[in-house]
Amino acid sequence: MIMALYMRLSKEDDEAVDESNSITNQRYILRRYIERMPELSRYRLVEYVDDGYSGKNFERPGIERLMEDVKSGQIYGIAVKDFSRFGRNHIEVGNYIEKIFPLLDIRFIALNNHFDSADYMGTTPDMDVAFENLMYDYFSEENSIKIKNDLFHKRMRGKYMATFAPYGYKKSSEDHNKIVIDNEAADVVRLIFNLYEECGVKAEVARYLNEKHIATPQEYAKKKGIAKHWKYEQEKKFWNGSIIGRILKNPIYIGNTVFHKKEVVEVGSKRTRCLPQDEWKTCENTHEEIIQKKQFEWVNSEEFKASNHAVRNKIGNHSAITDEGTKYYDSAVYCEGEKRKRGNKDSPIKGIVKCGGCRHNMTRRNRRNASYYCRHYYEIKATGCCSENVKEIELMQIVREAISRQAALFADRKELSRLYRDSAKQQKEQMEKEQEFLRNKIEQCKNENFSLYEQYKNEEIDSYKFQEQRQKNLRMIEVYQQQLGQYAENNVETSLDRSDILSLLEGKENLSELTKETVEQLVSAVYVYGNGKVEIVFKVKDELESFLESTNNSTVQKNI
Repeated sequence: MIMALYMRLSKEDDEAVDESNSITNQRYILRRYIERMPELSRYRLVEYVDDGYSGKNFERPGIERLMEDVKSGQIYGIAVKDFSRFGRNHIEVGNYIEKIFPLLDIRFIALNNHFDSADYMGTTPDMDVAFENLMYDYFSEENSIKIKNDLFHKRMRGKYMATFAPYGYKKSSEDHNKIVIDNEAADVVRLIFNLYEECGVKAEVARYLNEKHIATPQEYAKKKGIAKHWKYEQEKKFWNGSIIGRILKNPIYIGNTVFHKKEVVEVGSKRTRCLPQDEWKTCENTHEEIIQKKQFEWVNSEEFKASNHAVRNKIGNHSAITDEGTKYYDSAVYCEGEKRKRGNKDSPIKGIVKCGGCRHNMTRRNRRNASYYCRHYYEIKATGCCSENVKEIELMQIVREAISRQAALFADRKELSRLYRDSAKQQKEQMEKEQEFLRNKIEQCKNENFSLYEQYKNEEIDSYKFQEQRQKNLRMIEVYQQQLGQYAENNVETSLDRSDILSLLEGKENLSELTKETVEQLVSAVYVYGNGKVEIVFKVKDELESFLESTNNSTVQKNI
């Protein structure tokens, strides 16, 4: 059995720099207490930690892992420094202390509150416990508001409170709430502004940086050892127009800090809402500038955009940056000036067409004859990316034919499939009956335990009879749960799931029209490589390979 030591430190506690609430201090207090209690020290000690999580809700990885072990019957008792470490929601905490833990025979100890549930065997904790939890709940909201106001005023005084410094800056070694210029990255920021001021095309700036093999902000941060969770870790990293645009518009580079763009919906919640721009706050001259204010305002002005657009229209070409300066080339890619009739905004394959080189989604040109292109190739000429503008109608035909071929293979074995599905259906029905029986037995044992607890609470039975019958029911619950677990281990439902998936192909051997529903059910991705090579990845790869006993059925290639 386990004696659980639960520790929690919220972001608010961290900001308050309260050493008494630190994880290290909580661990020391709890372990020292257990060592002095012979009846507790004989149990295996296991720590459950939530560092940086609010106590207003129970959506915390440490507490969720603890509750799983409680449900499985592994926990003898739980020790916390005080009630607030376990939670600051007085209703939830009271529910656990007064109902759940006594019913499951879990001993709960809160050291600083001098509370031990063993002292309340068969009774309800007194009013002081409930009042303390109510006060913790109240002070949690009060503390959250104070911390929020404190952070707001720190930002207004020019303190940089974000965890990571923006590209071009780094955290000061002397003051963690101050940013200083990172010369290596700052040189790239200056280069971006100068190049954009010269050519006026973000994609051209991105292309130049890629040709010079300059690390993207994400790659640069990784090189510097910044431990940050990044989206799209597996995809190739390129500079692109979007990254350039964000840098050009960020007032951080002229020494200003903008904050209060979002706010949490409620105390303890992780959900946030974006605030309108007129509610944003700006604090000027908070740090050293990288870009002159005059240049920043110029490249972001409507006058610059208008003059730059007029020059491009007059020349009729697009700029290209070289070491010798800005040159111009005939545009075979950009078609802003073309007047095309718009096509259908939706498409059965929209969202799943990807470049076979960089693995990013391809951009869809919404015209009467819709097509797809890789923005990374067109913006920055990324090596390995698809260089072609592929028509949507041709891709849809390839997908439709690929589905029809898979369906034809399935139709050849239709009778076998029917027998296979009938057998799977019988297995499922039998399995569901057995599982339902076990679930009913588990529920019956749980209800009996509730009934026993009420009888014990009303002094209708003594403690010995209550514990004896309760332990018997718990043992039976464990047996039933093990039997339920065997179904998952043996993967009994696989055959039925497989037949259900294969049934999606039935009747599609002569598919005449491709629908969104069909694609969503069967196709995971369509990779376009260029030179006529297209790869279709089916969602039912394993099932098709197993059932049809063939290889490479998940990949279909065809020349466009």
